[in-house]
Amino acid sequence: MAILSGSVEADVPIQFADREWSEFVWRSLYGNFAKGFAEYSSSITETDADSGTVKFETEGERLVRVTVEVDYTPRSQSDPQAEVLLAQARLDRDLAKYRDFLVHRCEQEDCRPGRPSA
Repeated sequence: MAILSGSVEADVPIQFADREWSEFVWRSLYGNFAKGFAEYSSSITETDADSGTVKFETEGERLVRVTVEVDYTPRSQSDPQAEVLLAQARLDRDLAKYRDFLVHRCEQEDCRPGRPSA
């Protein structure tokens, strides 16, 4: 078994990041991205992880770090190391998409209290 991990940071409130993580995963699993959000579709269903954790940490009032760690067992008998590398690359890509999704949603909902709108 391999451990895949990655993290992203965004300038959003921690509660917002937590809520939008659930939304992002749900939309990714069910392919239910609204118009204007299709580019955020992830490969979560392709990773097929055994188990994992998502941790939300904050520094100050705004900077949030979302860290994902998953246990992954390669299914391939021929080249398990290549499969692990591919799964890690998908996780990295999906976390980058989540960050973009999170920032876009925050701008839509003006989630940063006390910050002037753009």
